[in-house]
Amino acid sequence: MTITDFLLARLKAIGIDHLFGIPGDYILPFFEALDGSDIKHIAPCNELNGGYAADGYARLRGAGAIAVTYGVGAFSLINAVAEAYAERVPLVVISGGPPRQDYRDQAIKHHILPDRYAASLQIFEQVTVGSLLLEDPQRATEQIDDLLRLCLRERRPVYLEFPLDLQRQPCSEVPEWASSVATGDPAATAAALDMLTARLTDSRRCVLLVGHEVQSFGLQDEVRTLVDRTGVAIASVFSGRADFIEDHPRCVGMYHGMGSTEAVRSFVEDADTVIWFGAVASDFNKGGSTANLTPDQEIRVFNDCVNASEGVFAPVRLHDIVTGLLARIPTDHWAEVDIPTQGFAYLPDADFQFVPEAPISSDRFFRRIAGFLRSDDVILGDAGPMISMSHTQLPAGARFVTSGYWASIGAGFGMTLGACFGAEPDKRILAFEGDGSFQMTAQELSTMVRFGKTPIIFLINNKGYTAERLIHDGAFNDIQDWQYWRLPEIFGGVVGCEVRTEADLEDALQRAEDFVGPGPLMIEIHLNPLDVSEAFARMSAGLRSR
Repeated sequence: MTITDFLLARLKAIGIDHLFGIPGDYILPFFEALDGSDIKHIAPCNELNGGYAADGYARLRGAGAIAVTYGVGAFSLINAVAEAYAERVPLVVISGGPPRQDYRDQAIKHHILPDRYAASLQIFEQVTVGSLLLEDPQRATEQIDDLLRLCLRERRPVYLEFPLDLQRQPCSEVPEWASSVATGDPAATAAALDMLTARLTDSRRCVLLVGHEVQSFGLQDEVRTLVDRTGVAIASVFSGRADFIEDHPRCVGMYHGMGSTEAVRSFVEDADTVIWFGAVASDFNKGGSTANLTPDQEIRVFNDCVNASEGVFAPVRLHDIVTGLLARIPTDHWAEVDIPTQGFAYLPDADFQFVPEAPISSDRFFRRIAGFLRSDDVILGDAGPMISMSHTQLPAGARFVTSGYWASIGAGFGMTLGACFGAEPDKRILAFEGDGSFQMTAQELSTMVRFGKTPIIFLINNKGYTAERLIHDGAFNDIQDWQYWRLPEIFGGVVGCEVRTEADLEDALQRAEDFVGPGPLMIEIHLNPLDVSEAFARMSAGLRSR
């Protein structure tokens, strides 16, 4: 067994069945071994897209991986790795490197910054929890295991630089795989739980705003049990939407500052205690900083610390906080507190009546989509359309995946590619894309066709960067108009649908219900450049006033 064989076996052991990557001469032996392994290689059109795809895959499967060549490949990937770091996604980045002697000699070679052989390691240190150059074949297996354990323990990316001359090197030892569990400081954890117990039991109205860390650390069942047992109210936020519990009778709906329904906004902002539970209190999660919450109301509970007006408690672990609260908060403590229930702007409406000749609008589109969603759907997209989608009630069992914190445009479609491989085969993949974001990563239509993937893509064509227009309008927000609905055919797929009226939308949705390919179905929705949902408009107003 070579070091590459060992690494591939370990990736398989942690649940990675597909590896995204683009070969280059510094990593060709790795790819040769990959082709003979149990892991399937998925070749995206560029490294950045591949990074987004590995991120989307990891959010559904628990971990993802991408392999690239040294320098140019790794640097192209940086933005996707930063996204995974910001949003707690376990991603393994494998970069080939020149032979070890070149590092020692600082040899002048292609893809390498002059006299900067350490540049990749130093740059990736800023966006990972671990950055490692393999140098000693005797220690390689141990170091790889340590790096993978760190990735899984912290739910964040790691970077492995793999010199060319080590990729075919035999392993000196193959230890048994053993995972590790991080623990917080017992004293800090006890103090945090004492504070939380006192605050919560003294609060008549309390609400948990649940975010991405709950799903990243696999704590959905524990959080649902906490809600069941205590009756505490719960709300979703945009980044890390709590899709696993939105059908619960104690779910008030989507909290998004002024973008929320009035009932949800007033309930949350009038609460005695508001806990950001594994959720970032970012401007996007606060509806463009339109939330009316005070520091005395708020408690922020993260995987590494609890932050409240009483102080900062660290290091703690989110799992320990959840289980501690389950043991301490009295049963049915908030069960009799009246709450609004499942307050979403767009609800499934069995009586939705379309007006055939009426031009399609943003509001009518999302109202109709609410009734189109199914419990087996995986819903992805970029931040613009997904702001409106976040106010659409999901059926129980549906997944909602977007980068709502880092919010890099173009990420959503790359993540859709990853979801095509990471989701269970019976799941339907839906993507909601703006035209501006889609143009960033549109090449992956080709990859979807190549591998026989059939996502349904709703492309919002509003002639440019509408999110930016609403903050600061100008010709710089305009982009070239494409015939998006025709693009899949270029890559060997089929011509899609063009939607200008409500009748067109009904025809497109009927086609989508029975669609089996080949390749994706592209449904192009023509909207006025300034036509957005009420939540989107209010969030933009908040951002505009900064």
